[in-house]
Amino acid sequence: MNLKEWAASQGIAYVTARRQYAAGTLPVPTYRLGRLIMVGEPLPAVSAGVERVVVYARVSSADQRADLDRQVARVVTWATGQNLPVSQVVTEVG
Repeated sequence: MNLKEWAASQGIAYVTARRQYAAGTLPVPTYRLGRLIMVGEPLPAVSAGVERVVVYARVSSADQRADLDRQVARVVTWATGQNLPVSQVVTEVG
């Protein structure tokens, strides 16, 4: 839940909650998610419960087959960068 929603549920003004966050005196754990201030514990990493990762890529026509290979390489590179072992690659030419 973000800080604004938490403040409303606690019956305090968002400005007050923001000041407490800045001073480090909020009574709950917080973390930043981009520009948002989130209240509570962060969610565990996605890769902790991952059993199988499948990469899927598709192009519309046969003359775009080179694009298909490029898409697969790009997605596989991203997945391995996220510590997600790719177990299968599925491709489709429409």
